[in-house]
Amino acid sequence: MTTVESASLLRDGRSAGRLPGIFSRVLREPLLHFLLLGGLIFALGDMRNRDGDQYRIVLDDARVAKIVQTYTQQFGGPPSPKMLHTLVDNYINEEVLYREGLAMRLDQDDEVIRRRIVQKVQFLEQDLNPPAAPADAALRTFYDSHRARYETPARIAFTHIYFSPDKGGDARAHARALAALASLNDNTVRAPERGDAYPDLYDYASIGPGEAAKLFGQTQIATAIFRASPRHWSGPFRSGYGWHLVYVNAVQPARLAPFDEARAQVRSDYQAQSQSETNQRNFAALKARYTVVRGTTSP
Repeated sequence: MTTVESASLLRDGRSAGRLPGIFSRVLREPLLHFLLLGGLIFALGDMRNRDGDQYRIVLDDARVAKIVQTYTQQFGGPPSPKMLHTLVDNYINEEVLYREGLAMRLDQDDEVIRRRIVQKVQFLEQDLNPPAAPADAALRTFYDSHRARYETPARIAFTHIYFSPDKGGDARAHARALAALASLNDNTVRAPERGDAYPDLYDYASIGPGEAAKLFGQTQIATAIFRASPRHWSGPFRSGYGWHLVYVNAVQPARLAPFDEARAQVRSDYQAQSQSETNQRNFAALKARYTVVRGTTSP
């Protein structure tokens, strides 16, 4: 070993020997104690403030105004002083329970809360960019592409004769209806007495397809009466009640409302569709910020 190497080892040994002494002096340094104690006090204070915030409910003027506004929107007028006192008490009680629930992490994995948050975000995100007022040409193009929306469906006036399955069964009711049809002529425009008692009306002055579906359900008669020949007895047609013979007195054909007449509705429909398309584009941009990692069983 050379003289230089020996000197280097001697210096390294002395340095290693001095390190524990340096650490000891640092640990005894009052400044270090002050910094550590200050950091501990700050951390404890921050934790205490956070805990204190949980048990501190701020009921400022803005919150009271919000309570009044919500009540006014629901009931059409501001609450009385007594009612406001009750509303404020209810808010405080709900806030206490809400914070306790959060502390117990009851909001975790709750489908009801999840759906509610989704609905609120949808509400906040939608309709942020209302479409511009449409030009007349755009409305006319929309009208031409959606004419079925602006058709008034056919309406009819009719009377009927009812045959109940309660008297001898369904087949017997159908046979009785056929026999009555054979005995009727078109000069007889009303004959409820030829059949059985019906729980509703016998005569309808003006009825459309939607009303017929509500009256008879999705049954044969609900659609057949709009295909029946006017001023002739037709049937038997089945309903949920039994069998019917029908005499159509008058028909008001389906009618397409002219553009000028339907303009207000066309504008409303156009703007609603434009807003829906805008909302879809906004959501697509929002969704593009997320990466979906699927499991092996995920579709």
